[in-house]
Amino acid sequence: MKLQVAMDVLTVEAALDLAGKVAEYVDIIELGTPLVKNAGLSAVTAVKTAHPDKIVFADMKTMDAGELEAEIAFAAGADLVSVLGSADDSTIAGAVKAARAHNKGIVVDLIGVADKVTRAKEARALGARFIEFHAGLDEQAKPGYNLDVLLSAGEEARVPFSVAGGVNLSTIEAVQRAGADVAVVGGSIYSADDPAVAAKELKAAII
Repeated sequence: MKLQVAMDVLTVEAALDLAGKVAEYVDIIELGTPLVKNAGLSAVTAVKTAHPDKIVFADMKTMDAGELEAEIAFAAGADLVSVLGSADDSTIAGAVKAARAHNKGIVVDLIGVADKVTRAKEARALGARFIEFHAGLDEQAKPGYNLDVLLSAGEEARVPFSVAGGVNLSTIEAVQRAGADVAVVGGSIYSADDPAVAAKELKAAII
């Protein structure tokens, strides 16, 4: 299972600083949507230039103009680009077309999708590299939120998948046990007193 750091920082400088601390321990460096919106795709170029050996993920959360938005992100240096699962099939297919032209990949993010299992299978059939079973920060803050819902859906869908939504040192073993291909960790790394130590511990917890 790969470890992905979700960098929900807001500037290129902060992204490069965080990536520099944790790159040794992670496989995928994700530029979170707030970072992409605030700093632009120059942030993707900067991180890929600094860490050419890492998979760089632009979390675009594209909802329309799939081929165009994916093309722009791939041209900036992204290896993976996200499209929302709630987007039209044609949007996902367009993004996949751009990915294939660059020999890169599309991740379909199921944030806000009610029937995650069905949509995961559909998105995979449309050509997604893998599917992200994702609960956003707002959903995680609601009473009663439980990561197990995402893990169960991922297991049932039987597609390559990642899990994002409260993954930390106490839950990463369960994420791996559910069969996830990628564990996505945000706050447990970037909000840690020492992000490098936090990333190292998470990587060590993956068998």
